[in-house]
Amino acid sequence: MKTYAPFISGKFQHWQGDTIPSVDPATGEVWSQVARCGADEADTAIQDANRAFRTGPWADAGIEGRARILDTLADVLEARWEELVEPEIRDNGKRITEVRGQLSGLHSWFRYFAAEARKLKPEAQANSIPGVTSVGHWLPYGVVVAITPWNSPLMILAWKIAPALAAGNTVVVKPSEMASASSLEFARLAHEAGLPPGVLNVVTGLGHEVGEALVRHPLTRKVTFTGSDIGGRKVAEAASAGVVPTTLELGGKSPQVVFADSDLENTVNGILSGIFLSNGQTCVAGSRVIAEASIKDALVSRLVERAQALRMGDPMDPATQIAPLANEPHLRKVKSMIAQAKADGATCLLDGTETANGRQGFYVGPTIFEDVTRDMQLWREEVFGPVLAVTTFDTEDEAIALANDSDYGLAGGVWTSDANKGARVAGEIQSGTVYINHYRNVDPSSPIGGIKLSGYGRELGPGAVKDFLQAKSIWTGTAPVPDPFP
Repeated sequence: MKTYAPFISGKFQHWQGDTIPSVDPATGEVWSQVARCGADEADTAIQDANRAFRTGPWADAGIEGRARILDTLADVLEARWEELVEPEIRDNGKRITEVRGQLSGLHSWFRYFAAEARKLKPEAQANSIPGVTSVGHWLPYGVVVAITPWNSPLMILAWKIAPALAAGNTVVVKPSEMASASSLEFARLAHEAGLPPGVLNVVTGLGHEVGEALVRHPLTRKVTFTGSDIGGRKVAEAASAGVVPTTLELGGKSPQVVFADSDLENTVNGILSGIFLSNGQTCVAGSRVIAEASIKDALVSRLVERAQALRMGDPMDPATQIAPLANEPHLRKVKSMIAQAKADGATCLLDGTETANGRQGFYVGPTIFEDVTRDMQLWREEVFGPVLAVTTFDTEDEAIALANDSDYGLAGGVWTSDANKGARVAGEIQSGTVYINHYRNVDPSSPIGGIKLSGYGRELGPGAVKDFLQAKSIWTGTAPVPDPFP
């Protein structure tokens, strides 16, 4: 059994302290151990990252030098990404087809943001003051702390560290204690690709023991976090003590508004993709279907037919369509919310707890409820699992009101053959991203983030590098300074 030590200063450290078991979700058995780091390791990693930021090859590289290093990293990832597949699956149970899809494109995030970094240059400012010019410059923050979740560890890690490094910062990563192995293996690969020691450090452990110590460290200059809204509140509170800016990408309860004029099969494919890929363990999961009353029965019937035919199995098997949930505490949460929805009076059309009965591991199959009302827990709270809530509407205004009846605002979907209606409704949905007639796409060029309890700030997009930079204005006098006291 492998024990993973923290990765600091370009190497795995010697570790004899406490460890946290990593459980294979497909079997329920421990497959590795990760170091249970604390404040001492947090300090070591931050100090090392700060040194790498201040002096040495990374500090001296300049924009073009750093971009070349990221391009080289992208080359190595393109050639060796398959080394990262198994540890990620063993940690979080995601099916191999999805993991291979994510990791085979991992290099693209680094290439994109290396190119974005090359566009950075001083910007002349059009000030109106006679006798002076001013120029805007962009400066990296320094040490960035990135806290990542267990659902897509390496993809979300890339979203954070690619622009942060392109901007010239150094990064300390605290992955979820439930899924740390692939992030540690990535750090090893990045160092082998030529990333200088200290530029990327990874410390593992519990949030209140090492995560908080990283966020509160006096040398931390920016924090980026993906996780639950509860975790986001804790991170924001800890960061505020040092007046440290944060980017928070939190939960969602995303609506899928389905009009009667939509293409039924296309809509069904999109809804299945939005809620049952990754077993619903994605922040943008389209977990609330708001269907026009006249089409609801046909839509629900087709959804149930398709969902109950999906094959549950070993995540390492390419034929598997439904893999396990990522960990046992999450399995208990999802089962509890399914039970609560039944108790609240929602009609369960497909029960994933029954289809998973007798299977070893942390399995719950696709679950579909109708007759879900706005006061139910299933309508209001994020399940983060393969559970779909269905309700109906009669008018466009009612559909928009239902879509926006949520404390979250991360994503949403609109399904209609009327382009004007689609654009109109998408414009009214209160979320950071809305998809029309498709769902769940992501690209380096498009920002991701939410409103309300879904967080603040944006990841990805052409402005992502600047999110890890600070603006600085330099003023130059071009004429003599007049006597202020003539």
